[in-house]
Amino acid sequence: MKPLIFFLSLFTACFFSCSLGYAQTKQDSIAPGQRVLSFSGQKRIQLNFYKRTLKIDSIKAEQVDKVQSGYKESMKALEADKSLSLEIRRERIRTLIEERNRKLATFLSPEQQEQIVPSSER
Repeated sequence: MKPLIFFLSLFTACFFSCSLGYAQTKQDSIAPGQRVLSFSGQKRIQLNFYKRTLKIDSIKAEQVDKVQSGYKESMKALEADKSLSLEIRRERIRTLIEERNRKLATFLSPEQQEQIVPSSER
């Protein structure tokens, strides 16, 4: 009985320790035949999404993309700044949201804004 328990514990230890070395890497997570989009490809897809979803022309889609991109960059910068207190961080997030909504309101209707701005940020 002792040799069987010893063998099973040894087998289990080897099995789990050997499988840890095969963690999925970023390259492995891309399916065969799937392309990684370039920045321009991603931007084209985003613009087409805005045009199709909001039923707007290319010029307005560019404007929406510019506002949304600026907002995302500002949020990333705010998130990276660890020196701010929680209260200041919340106030700046509120300010960024209001600024983005104000800019979008200059060229989008309220119905169009509802389609791209989450209800928690209106």
